[in-house]
Amino acid sequence: MRTRIEIVYCAGWNPQMRLPVGAMSEDRARECDEAGEPYAVLLGGGGRQRALLQVSWRDHYLGVFLFDEQERRVRGYDYRELAAGLLHLRCYEEWRHTSADEPEFPESGWHFALTARPDSERARVELNHGGSLHTVRDLPEQHRTLRRAQFGDWTAYADGRMLGFKTDDTLSLTLAAHEEQPESPVGAWSAPRGLRPRYMEALFTPGSRFADEEFGTATVTAPKTAGVQRLPTGSVIAADPGTLSERDEPFTVPVPPGEYPVLIATMEWDGKGWGENTAAMLRVLDKPTVSWELAVRSGQDTRLLGEGEFYGFGVDSGMGAFLDAAGRDVLAAACEHGCEPGETTDPGTGANLIAYHSGMGDGSYPVWIGRTTDGEVTCLVADMLILHHAQALPPTVPDTTAFLSPTMAEDVLRPRPGNAQDASEFISAMVAEVADFKESLRRG
Repeated sequence: MRTRIEIVYCAGWNPQMRLPVGAMSEDRARECDEAGEPYAVLLGGGGRQRALLQVSWRDHYLGVFLFDEQERRVRGYDYRELAAGLLHLRCYEEWRHTSADEPEFPESGWHFALTARPDSERARVELNHGGSLHTVRDLPEQHRTLRRAQFGDWTAYADGRMLGFKTDDTLSLTLAAHEEQPESPVGAWSAPRGLRPRYMEALFTPGSRFADEEFGTATVTAPKTAGVQRLPTGSVIAADPGTLSERDEPFTVPVPPGEYPVLIATMEWDGKGWGENTAAMLRVLDKPTVSWELAVRSGQDTRLLGEGEFYGFGVDSGMGAFLDAAGRDVLAAACEHGCEPGETTDPGTGANLIAYHSGMGDGSYPVWIGRTTDGEVTCLVADMLILHHAQALPPTVPDTTAFLSPTMAEDVLRPRPGNAQDASEFISAMVAEVADFKESLRRG
């Protein structure tokens, strides 16, 4: 039997209206594809939409969503291109609904999530339904890797069986009739991306003001000098001094060996008489910072980050610190039972640790690397994220810096790719097994 799959190229999908937004021609979609710009592809048939593909090659991203009969996205695949022509399955999600009128992506209810790594067959699994189950399962490389298909070969990502048709159906892809909408509409999607820095200059500029929904208005006070950082090798570590260990590795971007001041950004909540440390800066060059990038360690790939995610350093003792990797082991032993804000020194290497109170306490915090127009490192800033979501108020200086993704090496792994349908069937079997296992635990 021949089944016709109708294609609509568009800017996005309106889940409330269950309609595409920003319909575009095939030529315009092809231009977006070649330029790496985001666009979407709707695959429909049998009187309803079957799948939504979201494509943004500049972000190394492909999203594949499958619809249920109510045209709700109920299964989602998040792929990232880490090696040329190969797509890695970063995560898979599935939602189940209790009624036909329940909206998609409910905040509570049945939800399955799988997170995979490109260098491991062990995938993290979480099932939320009457409690949360966390476990791991094997996901072979052929089920977490696809070849990047040519433009128009959309069933390489969602074939007939995934779209809900019979296994012996022959698919025929045709363009659906639609009126092109040249303007970018409300509802156009954007690729999931990692956290971006905000207000880096303003955090160290006295008089800057911010409005926070929970705590009120904040005023930035003069930064404090925490000490002089001695970096004999220039391999910088940011860590909790109370839990410092060999697991704390230096960032991939070194700085010239030398001695540099450490500044602590401070603020006060208006009318409350108290404030927080909002950031700590290791100042390397006294030159303007024109761009920022996320500091990463070996093996961390920013292309794998989801929306708002980041690689950071963990804090369990309410303290953060900068140090040189040369002194890590000695300084870890010296701080084994905790340390106060200030300096601890390794006499053998001359490296020291500059400790400070980490904002509101424990958590995970990103470090941003500032650069000049020539790419020189100006500073490293450990961001406590206290004012990240606040609204800037006058006279706060507008942020004109750019954000740059760290240069990632071409993935040396060349996994054996499989096909979308086999991966779908393998994951569906895993979902069923995990769901049965959780139910057996519930029954006791």
